[in-house]
Amino acid sequence: MAEAKISAFEIVLLVVGIAATFLGFQLINQVYNVEKQISWSMVSAIFNLLMLLVLFILLSISVDISKKQLAKTEIMIYLLNRTKGKKL
Repeated sequence: MAEAKISAFEIVLLVVGIAATFLGFQLINQVYNVEKQISWSMVSAIFNLLMLLVLFILLSISVDISKKQLAKTEIMIYLLNRTKGKKL
C-alpha cells in the first residue's frame, strides 16, 4: 500500500492541540498558585480542558479513518473499472 502523507490540516491540528494543552495547563496552574486550593470552578476548568483534549483526539482519529476509507474506496473503484473493462 502507499504511504500515508501528513496533510496540512493534521499539522495544524497537532500544533493547536499541543498549544491548547500547554496553555490550559499553564492557566490552571496559575489560578491554583493564586488561590492555593481547588474550588469548583477549578474542577470545572480541569474537566473542560480534558474534554477539549478528548475532542482533539477524536477529531484526529476521525480524519485518519476517513483517509483510510477514501483510499479503500479508490481501490474498489479501480478494481471495479478494471473488471468491467475485461467483460466488454
